[in-house]
Amino acid sequence: MNNAVLRRVVVHDRYQLELKLGYPLQKGRTTRYRIETYLFAPHSLGINATSYPQQEFYRDIQHYVRMKTPSFELNEVLNSPHSPLLRSEMLLQMPRQALTPTEEEALRDSMRILRAVLKSAAQNYLAPLASAPSPMTLATEQEFIERVATATTVLDQVVQRYRALAGPLMEARASDELLRAFRLTDESISILIEDLLLRVHQLAHAWLSPPLLVSWQATLVTRVRAEIDYRTAQGYPSVLQKATRESYMRRVSALKKFTSSVLWLATSTHREGTTWEHVLYAGAAGVSMIFATLVAFYAQAAYGEFTMPVFVALVVGYMFKDRIKESGRTFSSRLLNRHLYDYRTVIETQDGRRQLGTVREKATYVPLRNVPAPVLAARGAGPHDDPAFAGNLETVLLYAKLVTLRNDAFDYLSKDGVEVTAINDIMRFDVRPFLRKMDEPYEERLMLKGDKVRTVRCHRTYHLNLISVFADETGAITCERTLVVLDRKGIQRIEQFDAMGRPAPTGGRRLSLQSADFVENE
Repeated sequence: MNNAVLRRVVVHDRYQLELKLGYPLQKGRTTRYRIETYLFAPHSLGINATSYPQQEFYRDIQHYVRMKTPSFELNEVLNSPHSPLLRSEMLLQMPRQALTPTEEEALRDSMRILRAVLKSAAQNYLAPLASAPSPMTLATEQEFIERVATATTVLDQVVQRYRALAGPLMEARASDELLRAFRLTDESISILIEDLLLRVHQLAHAWLSPPLLVSWQATLVTRVRAEIDYRTAQGYPSVLQKATRESYMRRVSALKKFTSSVLWLATSTHREGTTWEHVLYAGAAGVSMIFATLVAFYAQAAYGEFTMPVFVALVVGYMFKDRIKESGRTFSSRLLNRHLYDYRTVIETQDGRRQLGTVREKATYVPLRNVPAPVLAARGAGPHDDPAFAGNLETVLLYAKLVTLRNDAFDYLSKDGVEVTAINDIMRFDVRPFLRKMDEPYEERLMLKGDKVRTVRCHRTYHLNLISVFADETGAITCERTLVVLDRKGIQRIEQFDAMGRPAPTGGRRLSLQSADFVENE
């Protein structure tokens, strides 16, 4: 699926889907992308314009906009001229009496970007280990050993060189704020290495036979223990113990936010078309006032000033004036909804000095007969023969986005030497409103097994279908379908299909830092 917009759908938790859209930046060009997502929900869930209006939909989504993590191979983190590690080293090697505020800011950003780059590069490099080989052979064992040994060596060199920056920072009279950023990033990188190696430790049994398994797991344990001891020696509080589980999770989350915040972008959202709305509403009020005034003038001319016919005419005129005004407002609202979006979000740098682009959003219910044919074809394709779709027993909610990125966004974001190729728009969607009308998740049914009747427990699920349509400036259109399987307890799983109904991956392969299916995403 070669669409310009990069898309990945994952389960964030039991009640939230996470949809990540990546908008590639074109150097020296203003780029525009249109993304339409059609949500097909069964009528039995009671989702419609009355029970679930657009404003409630907007309350159930949460947006984060950030720069895409710069892409590096694992070994490039050490030697690429664009590596944030190398840039930090070169900046501190320059002779000076003290660091300038601009240099301190550049160092602080490079340190935090290093953690994001290292995480992405290590996960991508170790991703093949997530799929167990079948069968296990000497070749697969050697592949595991070489990949883990290479990753461990690179990680060791990265932390050694990063921690060696402490001396030059002191010599350059770094501020307390910069030294604190250095230590917080150091702590976060240490936790990242521990998580990666523990995950590899879990996967080792699928790759190695018992003799090698014991040896390599012991090696990994020793390396993990070294990171734990290092954090203890440095006085970092992020050491997981039975008594520190709660504080550990809070600390890890705060460290992740601190280091990744360097890639975040500021946004400001406001309703679109408010000026036009006021103008049209004022026009409707003016038309209604003209009608009432004409009625009053006519009645006074025909019947005099203080007569009963004039009184009746004034009352009737006011009644029609009020209805004309409300009808005008209704017509104006429909006109605006047809031609404008609901909200406009301005994407800016964190300091607010530079505008990078805009995202316009619109949510509306669409009659099934008005859904485009390619969308209906993508909805009906695939292995699931759904009677709800065949019987037109679904409600369709359209969520549309129009993204415009400025022609100087690429140059501005890449001015410090770290190339930023895309902006990520991360949306979390809460599905709990769709669970209200669901039946109990399990039901006992009778089943004939041989000559005997058995009682079996069946799982009752419901399907939401998300059909995403991507269009770029060339007019190229791509459809993708995501099947969300729900029960009353929340999200059970998701499945991805292309426009022809063929299974498709949910995104690039990366080594999860968690043993559960809910993957941490940056």
